[in-house]
Amino acid sequence: MTAPLSLRPIVEARDLPPMLAAELRERFARGETGVAFAPEHDASIGAPPGTLAGPEAAVWPYDIAAPLPVNVPAFCAVGETWWFPRFGGLIGADGALYNATIGEARHGSGDLSALPGVLDNATRFIPPASATDIEAGAVFLPWGGTFNYGHFVIDALPSLLTLERAGLLDGVPALAPKLTAWQSDLIAMAFPDLAVREVDASVARLKRAVFATSMDHFLHHPNGLVADVAARVLAKAPAGRGARRVYLSRRGQSMRVMIGEAAFETALAARGFTIVRPETLGAAEQVALMRDAEVVVGASGAALANAVFLPKGARVVEIQPLNFTSQWVRAACRQVGVDWLGYVCASPAPARQAPLLARLRRGFKFAFRPPLDDLLAVVDAAL
Repeated sequence: MTAPLSLRPIVEARDLPPMLAAELRERFARGETGVAFAPEHDASIGAPPGTLAGPEAAVWPYDIAAPLPVNVPAFCAVGETWWFPRFGGLIGADGALYNATIGEARHGSGDLSALPGVLDNATRFIPPASATDIEAGAVFLPWGGTFNYGHFVIDALPSLLTLERAGLLDGVPALAPKLTAWQSDLIAMAFPDLAVREVDASVARLKRAVFATSMDHFLHHPNGLVADVAARVLAKAPAGRGARRVYLSRRGQSMRVMIGEAAFETALAARGFTIVRPETLGAAEQVALMRDAEVVVGASGAALANAVFLPKGARVVEIQPLNFTSQWVRAACRQVGVDWLGYVCASPAPARQAPLLARLRRGFKFAFRPPLDDLLAVVDAAL
């Protein structure tokens, strides 16, 4: 039996030895540890601040006039580590538990017990007796990004760009679990020359690794890296589909159900909107749909990460149920010069008001009912 390791949480920017990028590259080549910071890069200066509407706008839990947080990612080099591909997590051979790599995994497994060998509320780790050995690699894909489009676009891809600009991808593969087609397509558009090694294992052992702290919920405080990634993707994406008005439907989704969405779609179609279900489209198709759009409407959800592919000056109308409010779409819009309008409505509604089929779907969480006439008036004003 392999001897267990006592785990100690490492907050990279605080606990790792700081240095300039050139020294960190040298340390990485030797399998040593260090942290350096990317340049400040806030592309939101002068961008529209966003506006609010809807019957519950007055109790939206954020200050629309307050500046949004903008993160400056750090990039880190570490020596021998255990890597958990499906979760993004890294645990050093000395028991270091790297915070940025497991921040998202904690949302799916608060005590990290889903990570093989992690025990006792993430205080101990029993390494496997055998594991895939990898000489070196760049870890960039957090747990959320393995299945969520928004986290992949705004956490994972900027992390790769941070490492590339630091010179830490030279001759080193990006490491990932088995990728979906849409993930592979986005990487190919943003990083056409990048070598990606997909690892089909629950745990692997890396002799040396690099990662960026933007793996950990960069979505909530993005900077101009988002705009730079989007520009790269757009440069390789197919031509636009000519849709000027787009509605991102959630009728195929189960977690958050909009009551009356079919009627809303009918009204939007009469106004010239193209109605799409993003989950039925490939990544390149979604980008092509966005690149010429002037107005995009949709309820809160990962598909609104596509806002970063809109042209500057476009507008997003995000329908926010009051029990599911956030600012991440607004933050992303500001970095790419897109105007954001949040329509805040009461939620949740009694579940029995939702269509029976929606309630029976696996994963149903709650339903909400925006007042249709009021919502349409706000959309009309945005056109």
